[in-house]
Amino acid sequence: MFAACGGGGSNSSSTTSAPTTSTTASSSSGSAGTDPAAVERAKKLVLVQADFPAGWTGTPAEADTPDDKASNRELADCVGLSGDKAQVADVKGDNFSQGSPVTAVGSEAQIVKDEATYKSDVAAIKGSKFVPCLQQFLVKEIGRQAGTAPANPQVSTFPVSTFGDVTVGVRMSAGITVQGQTLNLVLDLVLMGKNKAEVTGTFSNVGQPFDQALEKTLIDKLGAKLTA
Repeated sequence: MFAACGGGGSNSSSTTSAPTTSTTASSSSGSAGTDPAAVERAKKLVLVQADFPAGWTGTPAEADTPDDKASNRELADCVGLSGDKAQVADVKGDNFSQGSPVTAVGSEAQIVKDEATYKSDVAAIKGSKFVPCLQQFLVKEIGRQAGTAPANPQVSTFPVSTFGDVTVGVRMSAGITVQGQTLNLVLDLVLMGKNKAEVTGTFSNVGQPFDQALEKTLIDKLGAKLTA
């Protein structure tokens, strides 16, 4: 299925090493799958350090917990997506941040087992259930991670350049309470797919949407990797 949070930038960054020029995900990035060739392909589809300007640092994405996996299955069932059993590869790119861990970028690439499964997923992403199911999922996940339900969550689609067979942008804004202070979290998710590959990018910021010029640049880079 298309990843819902794509790594999400939930980790604060502590990387101090110099940026690399690699064009594939590092060996420390989370990767799994039953098809080694598909895993190698997926590693080339996520964002890497070389895609970012100076000042951004990456930390390895954490593996999904049992709760994460259960939530992902719940979302897949709600939307009508194939789910993790249909994947032959799943690679999480590093989580990248600049200063605050909340100003963050994540990406994830999944390869599904066959064309029929892929076409079914694309149809589901284009369907009417996707946005309301995603809102339900994000409200639950943010509440689980923040320890309190987000206030006034709003989810809507936003226009993005088209890559592959499907490209969808979804923006969520919601109030979250951190150490007694209420902050407005803005989360952009961009999903795209081609040739059985399903790629998700996530862009989060506080107070306002993520830097739109940089977001477009990174989305374009994801799209170029996918369509290469």
